[in-house]
Amino acid sequence: MANGNLSKVLWTVSLPIIFVEASETFDRLIDTVFLARVGVTELGAIAVTDSILLLFLVLPLGLVDGIQILTARRVGQRRPEAVGAIFSQGLVLVLLICLALTVLLKLLSPVVSYWFVTSDEVGVLLDDYLQIEAYGLVLTGATFAYSALLVSIGRSRALVPATLLLVSIDVLLNYLFIFGNFGFPALGMRGAAVGSVGAEFVTCIFLTVYLWRLDSGRYRFFRRPRFEHRSLLLLGRLASPIALQGGVETLRWFLFFLILESMSTEALAIGNIVFTCYIVFLIPTEGICEATCSLVSRYIGRDWLPKIDEILRHAISGALMVTGPFVAIALLAPHWLVSVFFPEAVGLEQSSISLQVVALAMLVAIPAEIWFTAVIGTGDTAAALVIEVFISLAMLGFAYVAAFHLALSVAMVWVSLPLASLVNLVFSYAWMKSGIWQRHEA
Repeated sequence: MANGNLSKVLWTVSLPIIFVEASETFDRLIDTVFLARVGVTELGAIAVTDSILLLFLVLPLGLVDGIQILTARRVGQRRPEAVGAIFSQGLVLVLLICLALTVLLKLLSPVVSYWFVTSDEVGVLLDDYLQIEAYGLVLTGATFAYSALLVSIGRSRALVPATLLLVSIDVLLNYLFIFGNFGFPALGMRGAAVGSVGAEFVTCIFLTVYLWRLDSGRYRFFRRPRFEHRSLLLLGRLASPIALQGGVETLRWFLFFLILESMSTEALAIGNIVFTCYIVFLIPTEGICEATCSLVSRYIGRDWLPKIDEILRHAISGALMVTGPFVAIALLAPHWLVSVFFPEAVGLEQSSISLQVVALAMLVAIPAEIWFTAVIGTGDTAAALVIEVFISLAMLGFAYVAAFHLALSVAMVWVSLPLASLVNLVFSYAWMKSGIWQRHEA
């Protein structure tokens, strides 16, 4: 395969996925922009609520990643019937787990919301949001499972209209229910939760109908699943470390936000703004990472191992090229970006400096994320889990010392991000080059 064709394949798969990554990021971005007009406390609280939700989703999303790896591998092996069998089994497991997690979150939310934060006002907002958002867990699990399948079978273009639909509904419902426009109740934080659940519902229905019409009997996506021992073992072997790795990553950000909340409510609000900008910067990279994960798994299935380094080079250069303009704006005009979110001028300076730190961190974070994704794509998810632990220890250790022992500014606490990215890059690159991952077969 020529370099130009390889690059074309990467971007053909990546572009629709970028829309998907944008949809999840835009959900947080929309909430942040709207809630910034409600109050600083709401602006900070949304950062913690998102982290708690992701903690509850780590197991189903780990299964989703396992589904993507295995279905991509079966596509590479040209076994369409196995693709449908793995997806149908995996989807049922995801939905059952999400149903159980919905009940668990409803029960635990009043307790969890007050355990981890020092401000009672933030605790009330957390519980208000989570009680409604809990109903969206099943919808989120199904939507992610559909997205993983569409990427694996090369039908990711359908994710573009799905993303546009999700963003449009989310903006509309937030506008109506956060502020109470056109006679709707003004719900504040709860309105943001209503918007997220409503947008997920419409998107899930759209993708369900699309896959139902797409399946002409070749894959049999929605057939009654016959649980196969080997497929379940493979899913479990892949998903368990991925879920743990996702849990460690989510817990890292959750604890990071708690460190900021312990500093002050304003520091938490600044942290939410900077983190929102960070995940916006990562949108192209995350889309390319998802495509890279599927391509690495597919190439292993076809025994095209020499192509892996080549696809990683294309992925890194492409992500850097697309993200470069965002990084430049953040470095040269950070006040312009921050002013879009922050309603209070008092936090403008620290937010701007923190944003510049994060922008510089992208130069390390992009290659680190892509090499780390390659580790996952090989199926060596246990190694990915170990790497994630080292990343988290580095980031949280530095942030804790900077905040509590050295009493440094919020911007200096964010220096923990480029440090963690450097650890990620070194470990992921070394593991891929060692070749030890070749002992795994799925």
